[in-house]
Amino acid sequence: MRILAIETATSLGSVALLQDGDPVAVITEFVPRRHLEWLAPALRQLLETTGWTVAQVEAVAVSTGPGSFTSLRIGIATAITWARAKGIPAAGVPTLDAVALGTHAAGLVCAMLDVRRGEVAGALYTRDGSIHRIMDDIVGPVAHVVERLPAGPLTFSGDALARYADAVTAMRPDAVLAPRAQWSPTAVSVGRLGWDRLARGEQDDLYRLWPIYARAPVDQA
Repeated sequence: MRILAIETATSLGSVALLQDGDPVAVITEFVPRRHLEWLAPALRQLLETTGWTVAQVEAVAVSTGPGSFTSLRIGIATAITWARAKGIPAAGVPTLDAVALGTHAAGLVCAMLDVRRGEVAGALYTRDGSIHRIMDDIVGPVAHVVERLPAGPLTFSGDALARYADAVTAMRPDAVLAPRAQWSPTAVSVGRLGWDRLARGEQDDLYRLWPIYARAPVDQA
């Protein structure tokens, strides 16, 4: 199955084309507050790079958050437009799941995203090549999230570490921090998780494919 994957939850925009879960082409760019003007040209470039036509794309996977309110809406609206126009399935992927999959660590992984206003969104996973979520999203100050995690070896990942790495290691001196290159969710991870869902016969109702917000939306980019 040929899948288009879209990741716009953070300032690092990412789009990818995958064949049966394997990446064929990827474009990633730092686009703070520029997702709307960046996304359509990036998709055109992606197709030109691979030689694929729009008609050859068989499904769409999209990151659903938590993340930036405005950029999430842009990515999801684009995915819905593609799916409706072509009559193809769409699979939403929680952004924290994408972070966890992109973190190359065995055992327990806590994925954390900075959701602003001094808060983070975190979730806990076991990772053994694939990921298995073992704790629902927790939103609050970083201490609120870290205090709810089990004792023992644990790898932290996600863009919240750019601001809160010192706080995490102060509370968990045994914590392992993933390399910075693995902190951001990527379209490749979104595409792989979307492909997994579609292979299981799962797809989203396009009228119910909504962003996952950490809190009520406010005006922001």
